[in-house]
Amino acid sequence: MKHLILKSAFTLLLVTQPFSAHAVRWFEVEMIAFEQQPASMLREDFTLVHPDIEGKNQRDLLTSGFNAQGQQRCLEGDSDFDPRALIDKLDGSYSWSCPDSYDYISRYETLPISPYAQSQEHMDNIYLLSEQQLQFSNILKKLQRKGQKPILHTGWRFPEQSQRRAPFIKIYGGKRFKSPVSYKLVDTVQHDGYSGLLNPSFELHKEGGKDNWQLEGLLKIHVRHYLYVTSNIDIRYQLEDGAIEKARMSQFTRVYSGDIHYLDHPKLGIIFQIRKYQH
Repeated sequence: MKHLILKSAFTLLLVTQPFSAHAVRWFEVEMIAFEQQPASMLREDFTLVHPDIEGKNQRDLLTSGFNAQGQQRCLEGDSDFDPRALIDKLDGSYSWSCPDSYDYISRYETLPISPYAQSQEHMDNIYLLSEQQLQFSNILKKLQRKGQKPILHTGWRFPEQSQRRAPFIKIYGGKRFKSPVSYKLVDTVQHDGYSGLLNPSFELHKEGGKDNWQLEGLLKIHVRHYLYVTSNIDIRYQLEDGAIEKARMSQFTRVYSGDIHYLDHPKLGIIFQIRKYQH
């Protein structure tokens, strides 16, 4: 009877106590996205209008890395990353500072190929791999020697999760495609009698949509006996007449850890590998 009570208590303890994060398998993924060379014989039509890419439970791992690189260029005195307003630059009396809170990504015309990350070795939460932890440097050089144009080279570590629980990782990089901008004068004075007519006041308001990056999309990796990769990624490109078009890569792929895989599209190529981490 005593043995039965102890066994029941132990079972209850297992049920009520959360599993250690280290009991879950962890992986790391590394990827290179690159712009395909134009194919002279390509006849595929990419003018189809796609709905916006959407996904619940999105994670942005890249922005902090790109911002850190922009802040470093600011600290090094790069005038392209001077966060001061134009009027303050002209005044000359405002000191140059590089605050952590500034949006340095707004200063990029082309993002770095690899976002900065510190080297980490833990299994607490999803995190970006540092440049020293990436292993595709030789593949990157081969692509460049062949005339391909890498847009993004990065990777991250993540725990084994189901399709429902696994997050979509936000993917973006490359050149900035600016939205058309217009300006209009806005009257800022209430016209009460003649005073408003004699002392008009206007402000110049900028109007325009959101800028886009050459590469934008979402990528999810989940585990169900095998590893599965869901990718929905747009690539923008400019035609000879100056018009901007975009093509979409949408794929659902079953993969094996340790193998190098290639997602192919006439406008975009992605090379990636998922590796076991500490198991």
